Amino acid sequence: MRLLDRYIARQVFVSAMFAVAIIIIILVLGNVFKEILRELAKRPDLDLIFVLKFIALVIPISLSLAIPFSFLTAILLTFGRLSADSEFISMRMAGLNMWRICLPVGVLAIFFTSICAIVNLSVTPWAKTEMEGMKASLINLIKREPMLLFPDGQVMADLPGHLVYAKKENGILKEFQMIKMEGDLPHILAIAEQAEVAVDMEREDPEMALTMKNVNLVTRGGDGDFLSSSHPFFMEEATAGVPLSQFSLAGNDVRDQPENISLGRLIQKTRDPELEPAMQATYRTELSMRMAFSLSCITFGLIGVPLGVTAQRRESTAGFVFSMIIAVSYYVMLTLAALQRTNEAAYPHLLVWIPNILFISLGIFLFWRLSRR
Repeated sequence: MRLLDRYIARQVFVSAMFAVAIIIIILVLGNVFKEILRELAKRPDLDLIFVLKFIALVIPISLSLAIPFSFLTAILLTFGRLSADSEFISMRMAGLNMWRICLPVGVLAIFFTSICAIVNLSVTPWAKTEMEGMKASLINLIKREPMLLFPDGQVMADLPGHLVYAKKENGILKEFQMIKMEGDLPHILAIAEQAEVAVDMEREDPEMALTMKNVNLVTRGGDGDFLSSSHPFFMEEATAGVPLSQFSLAGNDVRDQPENISLGRLIQKTRDPELEPAMQATYRTELSMRMAFSLSCITFGLIGVPLGVTAQRRESTAGFVFSMIIAVSYYVMLTLAALQRTNEAAYPHLLVWIPNILFISLGIFLFWRLSRR
């Protein structure tokens, strides 16, 4: 029996680990690398350690989704293969019932649930807080080294309400072009031979100053569109200032956001009588969401075994398609329930448990039918 348990457990565990690696590397880190490489191409002065730390923080955030989905895929593939090879017939002829055959899967489900609980309840909120802190650090770095904000020879839209194009040369912006927007319409167009960037931290409201040389300015008039009502004029030197407060994180402490808060503080928030009902419901829903995600491994284990056996397919494609349908259905239902997080009257902290209840009930029913065959 121990040999059989080790065989089934090894097949499921190895398949799950391969699936986790593939999901993280291809589906998650692939997009992250693409975005980071794009930023590095625009801003080669960014510190490589900063970039690598950002990538490392993405992995634990991805695990909360990758582990349950990978576990489900591994079960469907393993049990589909065992069923197609008639190995279940041999096990049943040896006097083993389905509950005993699936005991290794139950142990693995508890193991992966524990991992997901640690990731969802503690690691992911910490990683999200660290990522927000890195964004704030990047903003502080830009305040100290404002040239980092401007990519070389590309349009930059990170400056609020502005579009900027320039080439960087010896700490100066050459062939400088800037459009100041009002809503979706251009308001001022500035074309300068060069521009120097400096940050004045002595002001009460510190700002980033763009000192332009030999600049042609075109401003929109009061009536008509930009082209028909514009007024062009030339200046040997002009300065445009952008308050650094526009680069802040809107003044919100990311540590108090429900998705970033630690488990201990989250529990305290759910019991805080001074909070508004809508905010208290949000914190309760966040706590329930983390716990519901953690139990998804057990949920997928219960429903994955009977589906894997009855599918009787050796192909990996069939197992992957089944897992995609189940996982997407589960997460869509969970997301729809979470959308009611501020509606205290709807009891959103209870609604998020409905997908688990439905899928566990369906899994137990399918398992019961399978065990009676």
